[in-house]
Amino acid sequence: MIKKILRYSLAFLVFYALAFAGIYQLYNDNLPELDELENFQPKQITKVFSADGKHLQDFLEENREILTYEEIPQAMKNALLSIEDRRFFSHWGIDIHRIFGAILGNVKSLNPTAQGASTLTQQLARNLFEKVGRQSGSSSLEATMASYGRKIREQITAVNIERLYTKREILTMYLNTVFFGYDRYGLKSAARYYFDRDVKDLKVEECAMLAGLLKAPNTYNPRQNPEKAIRRRNQVLQAMAEAGKLPSRSYKALQKQPILTRRGQRAETYGLAPYFIEYVRQILIRQYGSGIYRDGFTVRTTLDSRLQQIAEKHFDKEIGIVQERVDKFLAKQDSAAGLPASAQVQAAFVAMDPQTGHILAMIGGRDFSESQFNRSTQALRLPGSSFKPFVYTAAIDNNRFAIDIFDDNAITIREYNGEIWDPENYDKTFLGPLTLRESLKRSRNLIAIKLAQEIGPQRIKGYAQTMGIRTPVQPVTSIAIGTSAVRLLELVSAYAVFPNKGIYVEPAAVDHITDKEGNTIFAQKTIRREVLRPAVAVIMTDLMRSVTDEPGGTGYKIRTRYGFRPTAAGKTGTTNDYADAWFIGFTPHLVAGVWVGMDDPSLSLWKRQSGAVAALPLWVRFMKEVYRKVEPYRSRARETFDYPENLVTKRAVCKDSHKLATKYCPHRDDDLFINEGAQPSFCPLHGGDKKGAPGSRLQRF
Repeated sequence: MIKKILRYSLAFLVFYALAFAGIYQLYNDNLPELDELENFQPKQITKVFSADGKHLQDFLEENREILTYEEIPQAMKNALLSIEDRRFFSHWGIDIHRIFGAILGNVKSLNPTAQGASTLTQQLARNLFEKVGRQSGSSSLEATMASYGRKIREQITAVNIERLYTKREILTMYLNTVFFGYDRYGLKSAARYYFDRDVKDLKVEECAMLAGLLKAPNTYNPRQNPEKAIRRRNQVLQAMAEAGKLPSRSYKALQKQPILTRRGQRAETYGLAPYFIEYVRQILIRQYGSGIYRDGFTVRTTLDSRLQQIAEKHFDKEIGIVQERVDKFLAKQDSAAGLPASAQVQAAFVAMDPQTGHILAMIGGRDFSESQFNRSTQALRLPGSSFKPFVYTAAIDNNRFAIDIFDDNAITIREYNGEIWDPENYDKTFLGPLTLRESLKRSRNLIAIKLAQEIGPQRIKGYAQTMGIRTPVQPVTSIAIGTSAVRLLELVSAYAVFPNKGIYVEPAAVDHITDKEGNTIFAQKTIRREVLRPAVAVIMTDLMRSVTDEPGGTGYKIRTRYGFRPTAAGKTGTTNDYADAWFIGFTPHLVAGVWVGMDDPSLSLWKRQSGAVAALPLWVRFMKEVYRKVEPYRSRARETFDYPENLVTKRAVCKDSHKLATKYCPHRDDDLFINEGAQPSFCPLHGGDKKGAPGSRLQRF
């Protein structure tokens, strides 16, 4: 008898073993490999912060923040296990009791899929690996068989998960991956979204609501279906009471409580600087690909949120003023003039630190939602007179002096194709003999063109490109008045060479990046190279200071009209028919640039909207508020440009002859000169040597 029982038992064991093996062979084709289970990493948010620690933006595929087991409130563990899997800590991935109970219930209801018996581990398997739920082969034709096929895959995967992970790890993985609705994945993200709380601060009834939400996030959403949400929450509270995890008195009190949700508030700076954020995103995509949406990086950018907010405030106001002028002009025009009925003014702004190259503020247009085209980094526009500093740099570096005289008078130039070009000044007048300092200050086109003829367009092109201009520059005579298109960011970084004493610093938008473990995977290395003799940079800085500090300078109204007091220098720029308006300027600590115009270069800002009118106001409003309110700039507002004695010397100049003054010269002024190399001759009108000079005028190249 005993032998017979043993034979039957052995036969059943063999039968079940063969059946299990057959089922496993039938359904194991779509199962994840063990190494996939071991190395699985949930998708995490990449967070982007400003240099001053403000949250700017998230890059994500799934809105998830990772928590640890220790962070999970006990009430959440009790609520989840009471309603979903009471034997979680005793089963091995499959709950046999629940399976037989579900089968019995389905037979009684005559519905083979009425009840489920999934454990938390099975649900985790389904959440982690979508292919576990996909049925292959002919069995997918039948919905019921497909459902059972999915269950079998879940069970096999669940068993494998239980072999690889502890119960604590499984519970933590589950609460980090599960979907809570509203694009929120994981408990930490859900707690912030529904209750604006950290998980450690969740109340018992809130944990019950979140646990109940998992069955059907849309159905039990407390904002869309508050009554259903309360009923479901109370089911969870009842399950907790039945499981001995909640006292009866507490259960009765909590089920009467309403669900009080509170939407989590994003940081005030979230969404700030959209053009800069897109610029950063493109940098990250080139380096890390689509991993930026799921690998949980923390990106610390160079942007200063304080400067960005100031820039955006004044950008909207000042560009709005330019728009009003354009609208008024167009409203007065006859339809026969062929002008559009309306035209949208666009603009761009960049501020950076000249010593580090850090981009501190960036605006690429008036509305990112309407146009993602970044006019500070992508737009190619003619710089006009804002290109002249490169011409004067080449002149000073080749032994021209700020006191040298050129005639501001009419010239005729024969182009390479034989055409005749009669260039004009902006105001269509001539001022006669002017020093180089005076001609740059007043932005005289004709003297800049004469300098270009003397130095050579090819050499000027070399200086511009060495100093940071990456766009093609045509080596023609008109290079002197900015007839080759540039990008605003490149122009700003090239101007930074002047206060940085000849050092070019590569613009940077990302300071450092850490991975989800907190390890630094990228740290910005400042790329610096000397592109200009320091003494030349100092002289050019002083020449451009005259633009803003002296009467007649195209930027002088930053002092007179706007009352900006800190040391500054810069240059305006305007192109033909007012198509482009520029102002690029700097202090010892900041360099910033503004471009204003239309996206269609055939349109213009129309009457008298020069760089000094359309672009300069934004620059000076920004700088003035920064130096008035923001540290460390506020504390450094009295600092001036440095004039090292080993590089340059201030010497007396005769105002009559524009040569070095002798002791007999009655009218004197001072100017800066490079210590080394050629020096101008002494005044021949008041006892100077008419034949010689302290040094000879030699070209450097």
